Amino acid sequence: MISTRFLPVVCGLFAVTLVPTFIHSYTDSTVRDGRTTSSIPMLLAGYDGVPSDRNATWGQRRFESDDWTERIYRSGDDEVKLTVIRSYDAKALYHHPELAVSYGPSYVRTEVRRFAERPDVPVHVLYADSGLVAMYVLSYDDAFVEEPIRFQLRTAAELLFSGRKAMTLFFLTDERVGPGDVESLPSIPVLFSAIDQFAASAGASQ
Repeated sequence: MISTRFLPVVCGLFAVTLVPTFIHSYTDSTVRDGRTTSSIPMLLAGYDGVPSDRNATWGQRRFESDDWTERIYRSGDDEVKLTVIRSYDAKALYHHPELAVSYGPSYVRTEVRRFAERPDVPVHVLYADSGLVAMYVLSYDDAFVEEPIRFQLRTAAELLFSGRKAMTLFFLTDERVGPGDVESLPSIPVLFSAIDQFAASAGASQ
């Protein structure tokens, strides 16, 4: 038996716990920002893009995503693959996305780089033993994510009382890596251009 003098406190606690239940179970808790991966143009930083041959159901199966785009961009004899995926399952995007997006290569080293062109963007760079380089950027709520685990801890409490927001993964694969630093790759502007064009699409769609 609970003393009646504790009833207001108990009722208050129950009310607080009901808020996230109501938000996530009885309402559409997704927050839409007006952006879509299809807004990224076929021409990026002097590279012309064409759709890849990825199966149309791949994004939903691997990332629970209905909004994703994958293209092959070419400039002269240089060719890169750009994959952009949006999902409300953030972990599916930040936890080793290369296992789904660039399955096959053995990546032996990873690092986070900030390039002189865009020092505000943390780029996760993966190096394969074959010379292949992959780079990806994670974006969430108009900010870039450098440390996914810290991001998850930071947003866990926030998500109890707010709607779900989509995370966006920008993943670039470049097979033409020669001697020298990755900073000199001519394809890097493709990645940054895709990020900027995507960010600008919100205003254009409203």
